[in-house]
Amino acid sequence: MQFSRSSVFLEVIEGLSKSPHIHQGNELEMAQKILYSGSQFLKIQRVNAWMMNKEGTALDSLLAYDKLRDEFYKEGPLEREVFPIWFRYMQRNDIIISTDARNEPFNSELVEPYLIPLDIHSMMEVPIISSGQIKGLICFEHTGEIRQWSNDEQHFAIALTQLLTLSLETKEKNSYRDQLEVLVNEKTKLVSDINYRIQNNLSILTAFIRSEIKKAKDEYHISLFENILNKTYSLEMLQTAVSKSTESNRVNIGQYIENMLSDMQHGKNSSQKIVIQKDLQEIYLSTTHAIPYALLINELLSVGMRNSVATNQHPMNISLSSTSEKSRTFSMQFQVKSNAAYSEEDLEVIRNLTDQIDGTFSIHDHGREKKLILEF
Repeated sequence: MQFSRSSVFLEVIEGLSKSPHIHQGNELEMAQKILYSGSQFLKIQRVNAWMMNKEGTALDSLLAYDKLRDEFYKEGPLEREVFPIWFRYMQRNDIIISTDARNEPFNSELVEPYLIPLDIHSMMEVPIISSGQIKGLICFEHTGEIRQWSNDEQHFAIALTQLLTLSLETKEKNSYRDQLEVLVNEKTKLVSDINYRIQNNLSILTAFIRSEIKKAKDEYHISLFENILNKTYSLEMLQTAVSKSTESNRVNIGQYIENMLSDMQHGKNSSQKIVIQKDLQEIYLSTTHAIPYALLINELLSVGMRNSVATNQHPMNISLSSTSEKSRTFSMQFQVKSNAAYSEEDLEVIRNLTDQIDGTFSIHDHGREKKLILEF
């Protein structure tokens, strides 16, 4: 049973399309298969693959094959300034058929240095096009005599070129992916280093403040330094939460509040009875948004505890609840009940921080007990 040349061409293309070199982006290995197949099945002596350099000033030889010598090699570059007419014609983004290559006007610059020395009489030049731009071309060259290129042969040459284009595009994508992975790893390391330095600096600052508290000689300055210490420690806890988080540059604000409440219950003023009711979901915030939340919650707890400790007649009651919506927004209600009065200065700080997070703040007086309610 005889097979037509078109069916043979189709079988060759199907076989080459299954090559792992395409999907791995191994353009040289794929070029070898393509150039060899082009030479064998088109029955021509020479096939060349050229790639445009980054500057667009020359075509560099990717690979060449000579059937007579059965050898793969590389040609010298084809420079735009040496062959300006041919370069302009090539940029039509279409296959160039040169039946009588030496007498084609657009090949006039190639005749003496290229066509005659290599005994080339006919050519098919198929552009390698990616993202709408010419990246190179494959040149199918017939030696010894003039040759008419059939439609089947032209389609076969185009298909071979498209396979090489796929391999080159895969290589480019793999290169972008590798570069992206390097950038991501560098960013991850940089963020980790920054988090460590911030956390370390906050720890040092906390130690300095504690040292100054020991030097303070009156209750006013001790209270002032302790207030600063609470705020600094709150940020230190937040930074620790960020560095331990599996989420990049995000913190679970619910877990942060849990840790803060635990520290408060076992801290310096642990003799103060604290009643905590909470229903907190996992809610992740960027560190930028988490900072005002952390400072505000710390302020509410610190002010409530400080004022409650001053009288120490009733327990401090804290009620926390949060809900998360599908839109990735969330709402939280935070209540602190204590038996002490709040200064206008305390309330002003709380209101300012509440405004930063677009929340609402109210205080309700129930006899000897105050209820501070924050919603956001």
